[in-house]
Amino acid sequence: MDDSEKSLLDYLEILRRRKLYIIIAFPLLLAISTAITFLLPPIYQSEGVILIESQEIPRDLVRSTVTSYAEQQIQVIKQRILTTSRILETLDKHKVYQDERDSSTVSLLVEKFRSAVNVEMINANVIDPTRGRAQRASIAFRVSFMDESPDIAQQVANELVTMFLDENVKTRTNKAAETVSFLNDEADKMQKTVQNLEEKIADFKLEFGDSLPELLQFNLSMIENLEEKIRTHKSESIRLSDQIHYLNLELAGMDPYVASNEGVTILSSQVRLAQLQSELSSLQNKYSESHPDIKRLNREIEAVKKEVAADALFQPEENMDEISNPLYRQIKMKIDAAEKELVRTNVEHRKLQAEVKEYQRRVSRTPEVQRSYDDLTRDYESTKRKYQELRAKQLEADVAQNLESENKAESFTLIEPPLRPTESVKPNRPKLLMVGLFLSGAISVGLVFLAELLDPAVRSVKDITRITGAEPLALIPLMLTEEDYSKKDRSRKRLYLFAGILAIAMLLIVHYFVLSLDIVWFKVMSKINML
Repeated sequence: MDDSEKSLLDYLEILRRRKLYIIIAFPLLLAISTAITFLLPPIYQSEGVILIESQEIPRDLVRSTVTSYAEQQIQVIKQRILTTSRILETLDKHKVYQDERDSSTVSLLVEKFRSAVNVEMINANVIDPTRGRAQRASIAFRVSFMDESPDIAQQVANELVTMFLDENVKTRTNKAAETVSFLNDEADKMQKTVQNLEEKIADFKLEFGDSLPELLQFNLSMIENLEEKIRTHKSESIRLSDQIHYLNLELAGMDPYVASNEGVTILSSQVRLAQLQSELSSLQNKYSESHPDIKRLNREIEAVKKEVAADALFQPEENMDEISNPLYRQIKMKIDAAEKELVRTNVEHRKLQAEVKEYQRRVSRTPEVQRSYDDLTRDYESTKRKYQELRAKQLEADVAQNLESENKAESFTLIEPPLRPTESVKPNRPKLLMVGLFLSGAISVGLVFLAELLDPAVRSVKDITRITGAEPLALIPLMLTEEDYSKKDRSRKRLYLFAGILAIAMLLIVHYFVLSLDIVWFKVMSKINML
């Protein structure tokens, strides 16, 4: 037969044969694990619960300048309060790890302190008001500290909670203040840029103010009006030239020293005016002012007065006293007046032409000025719009800063302060006892199989074949007597009894130190019912 594969009975036989290892090793290892379990110092944990309160004022009305999530903010605060300098201050303040100061380095103490600090988020399902769907959100977090002394655990936990609350307020306030300061500086810089652009535009208008795009229609209309005046002056100049020409022709046929022409006595304007006024006085004594003759004389008097005024205004170059012909004198004065009017008209004409050229120069320069002006105004409008946006953001940041300073934004509120712990959280002695029990049994069984593996005794066909190099011809089975069977029965019963006692002991340990068997039974039945 081939016994290369061992059966369960073979393994039981090995355990029976090497039972001394189990009897000695199992109690010894169990005693050692139990001693270690009860010799470990108790570790106490004190924790506080901090509530994450959302912003009181709706975010649609006032937005906070702190945009980081609560989890991120908490982790940032944790890194800030767990720096080496602040940890050393806390160690000195609360006398933490006094027994280890001389035997341990500063870095090890700091790492031990950090490992004793625990920050745990508390999440819950909340309804998102914008989406209307449930989502996981952090509503609070726990801050705890573990130490061998319950008083030190409570004191340090209180210190950590205070640090979290103060650091959160400080961080949010500083961020809001930094945002306001940044926006204020940027707005001031942008304001200076706007002012510089305004000065450039003002200087540009002073230099090219007559050729600005908005004055194009005005310049064109002025050119039109001036050209119309030029045409009018041309017509007037032609009329005056013709008048002078005809008067000179008329004057050429007269004798300045003849007082009458063809038997008709020519009276001067002053004499005619005196005669008309005398005639008017006589008629006014007879008729009223509405009489046609009186109205006619008034019109003639007004006309003669104008001639007298013209005669007094324009004095001829030659000696008019020597001219005895009044008509000649009158025509000569008209010629002089027309010549002076022609000179004035020509001077005005040249002025109008110069003005037309000036307005044409403005119009021709307008496209080039418009390009430069458009560039300036475009930069000015863009910069001004950015400046207004910055000022608006600055006002929002001021409101957000007030929101933070008055603690109306997202804040941390202590709802459960750290208390002095009365029970240790470490070590978990029932679990350690269970682990020690299983490890003791496993190591004991392992020693049995190791001893069996290292034992040089020949116990199987495989061992004989390995030693002799050939398989045996026949196998003689073991011949057992009644006494041998009785010993086997007794050994089997003792083994069953030991296994039963061990199982009962394990159940009792689980029931009293780990989890009640009633609860275990209830969970098992619940799982079965679900299936």
